[in-house]
Amino acid sequence: MKKSIKIISFILAVIMLMSISVFAESGYAHTDEDLNLFYPKWQSIQADNTVISLTPGKNQGEINFCWLSETENEEFRISENSTMSEAKKLEVIQLDAIDGLISNNVSATNLEEGKTYYYTYTENGVMSSPESFTVQNDENFTVLYISDAQIGRSGDEAKEEVLVRDTCGWNFTVDKMMKKYPDAAFLISGGDQFQSPDSLVQMKAYLSPEELRSLPVANTIGNHDDDSTLYGDIFNNPNEVFELFKSEAGTGYFYTYGDVLFITINSENTSLTDTKRVISNAVKAHPDKKWRVVTMHRNPYSASLSDEDFSDIRLLFSSLYDCYDIDLVLSGHDHLYSRTKVMYGGKASDEGTVYLQTSSASGSNYDPLPEETASFIVSSFDTRVPTYTALTFGEETISVSTYRTDTDEVVDSFEVEDNVSDSEANIFTILIALIRTLFSMIF
Repeated sequence: MKKSIKIISFILAVIMLMSISVFAESGYAHTDEDLNLFYPKWQSIQADNTVISLTPGKNQGEINFCWLSETENEEFRISENSTMSEAKKLEVIQLDAIDGLISNNVSATNLEEGKTYYYTYTENGVMSSPESFTVQNDENFTVLYISDAQIGRSGDEAKEEVLVRDTCGWNFTVDKMMKKYPDAAFLISGGDQFQSPDSLVQMKAYLSPEELRSLPVANTIGNHDDDSTLYGDIFNNPNEVFELFKSEAGTGYFYTYGDVLFITINSENTSLTDTKRVISNAVKAHPDKKWRVVTMHRNPYSASLSDEDFSDIRLLFSSLYDCYDIDLVLSGHDHLYSRTKVMYGGKASDEGTVYLQTSSASGSNYDPLPEETASFIVSSFDTRVPTYTALTFGEETISVSTYRTDTDEVVDSFEVEDNVSDSEANIFTILIALIRTLFSMIF
């Protein structure tokens, strides 16, 4: 009877989108003194209505920019000099955005490794002060990873003290990881950047760390970002892929850096066809990249699941990752840290994919681990402290370390070895992968 119920659950999961809500207490790594010192900054954060976001471009020689404005004819300039002498004016593509605002999108291309660039942009017609960024090395480079900053999650998001507390925690985490890895190439966020998907207040709070004026962030659509256009209005993502079931927030996309293909999936869209289209487009465009890394908000192998729990997310997504030889999947959503064994076909294997799930980046929410973790989990913890992860891409391995922000202690570290890479997966191989994974979940 139990097996029949699981099979019925699978059929329903293919037809329906599943929604999971979680609630838990919050905790912070910063002190009351840190919070008191942060309070005066809050007003300046909310006064900056044209805060700019940086995202990775199509490759290591590109960076994308985006900001919201009330006025048209905004400008963007880039220079190799801090005085902005000989600045080059770049094209600004303007699109309609939330609340009658304008989304200003810019792509800086042909950037050179090791160089520092300076940029300014008009904020409702007024030129900003220069900011800078440095193009990092594309060999043995480090990428930082966080998830669930989720400003406003720790309590009643209508209360200023809740937003200030979460924003302080988020700024504290960014400060910690950038002091540890000042030369990080970029940051990846695993989703739920905001608590409410259409909140301009929370958006400005998420973009508030000063380090983000110089550090591109590859953001992921989470369940709290999905129901509004704001995510797509403020994040200028590269290589967005057409999806039949595109959400209001946007769609999946991909980009490369060095010998790594990064693929960002919207796990709120459980269409197998759409997810395959994103991965297939990415792999076809870059079939020879050594490493393949996927980011998605919901984790197919979350530590919140037991061996007996059915997971439609696992069945649908991990089967595709098996077919396309994905090396590493980065996730969040459940507000706890876990790492799997190397998984293939729903079971531990010598070759396959490692699934990493990280906890809150701000301290706004945590979930408890189950009393007994599933057999596919090799490492997990529930410290009630914000964490961040550093991934260093070498020639032979990806070295991964996760840190507590209160003590800078490494709580987990491991290495990922390269999968054998295929260029394409057809419907037959995908069906075989689905059946193989389904059987592993039933028997």
